[in-house]
This record gives sequence, C-alpha cells and structure tokens, in this order.
Amino acid sequence: MNELSNAKTTHLSPLSLDHAYIQDNPAPAYWALSPYLLHQHTDCSCSLATATMLLNGARAMDGHARIGQFVSERGLLERMGDAEWEKGITPPDGGGASLAELRDKLERAVALYGLSGWSVEHCTVTADDAATGAAFRAHLVAMEQAGDRLIGGNYHLATTYGDQWDIGHFSPIGAYDAATDRVLLLDVWKADYEPYWVDRMRLLKGMVPISPISGSPRGYLVLRRG
Repeated sequence: MNELSNAKTTHLSPLSLDHAYIQDNPAPAYWALSPYLLHQHTDCSCSLATATMLLNGARAMDGHARIGQFVSERGLLERMGDAEWEKGITPPDGGGASLAELRDKLERAVALYGLSGWSVEHCTVTADDAATGAAFRAHLVAMEQAGDRLIGGNYHLATTYGDQWDIGHFSPIGAYDAATDRVLLLDVWKADYEPYWVDRMRLLKGMVPISPISGSPRGYLVLRRG
C-alpha cells in the first residue's frame, strides 16, 4: 500500500486538518476508540485490528479499561484459540476474514471478555440505495446521540478512497457528522491512511462490492449495549 493520490481524494478530509466536529461535540465513539487506534500488524490482519479496537472501546464504555488489562491483537488471538483466524491473517496465503466470519468471532470475544449486555448486529450492504443509506445513518446517529454502540465497517478500498487498491478492508468508524453527512474512518492501515472523513454514501458504495475471496457481501457490524 502506498499514499493516496491527491488528485483522486477530494472527497476525503483528514482529521488532522478537520477536527472541529470532535472539538465541538461529545463524539462518544471517537473517545472510546481513539486511545486504542493501532496499526494492523500484517497486510491481512485488519479484521483482528478492528475487533481489538472495538473490544477495547466497549470495555472503556463500560468502565473496565485498566492499565495492564487492555486487549491486544496477540492476546485476543490466544484467548480465542482460533487457528483459522490466525491462518487468515498470516501472509503470504492469508485471505483475511469475511464480514460474517468477523461477526462470529466478535460474538465469541464479547462473551470471553465478559461484555455482558453487548451484542453484535450484522448489517449487510448490497446496494447504495436510499433505504440502505437511511438504515446506516440511523445507526450512525444513534452512535453519536445514545453512545451505546460502536461500528466496524467492511469496505472496498479503491471504491471508498479512490486509490488503486482492489481489496477489501475493515476499520472502526469513529464519528458521524450529521451536518455534513460525513463518517470518520479510524483506518487500521496506518502506513498509508490516517483517520479520514468520508461522505456517508461514498462509504456505503464502498461496502457494496461482493468479496471475491469469500463470495459474501460486505457491510458493517454494530457492537451494541442493550
């Protein structure tokens, strides 16, 4: 992966230069997730990095974040005992995980880490139409207003960012600015991507392409309390 071409990314706005929303609003998901923003440790471990961030964020929301007790990628793998996941995130043959597979893994991890009252909702995206966009927006608005959920997106990089990477990717969503209809992606591939604001419907469009590896739809997961 290399840096985004400026000519193709006019729809993106980096958080480093565009942080008024975070300064002026509670942004509960951002503050739960941002302390745990990490760089995926292999080219195909974005699912593991995203799950690790979501678990740390939920534990922080529940008041269980403690020095020396944070979830790490390696610690999560060991606790899960998931050889299939480890194989999937290990180059050169690892193909990552599908959205459905990550849902199953996150559901197991929620129980293992004692996140009682939290559940995982699996939201597939097969079209960037008005109804699908409205359902996505409803989750984003609730994330900001209720502070009871965290969202991890599964999207096609080239469609979303406008770069050359014809591959799927996972990252947590850090915030939603309803006034500008933009989503903040806390991208876990930090070698190339800093946190970026992206148009909600453009991100939704990036979720539409079917994964050529698993043949299954992309979309997003909602880790929700209650």
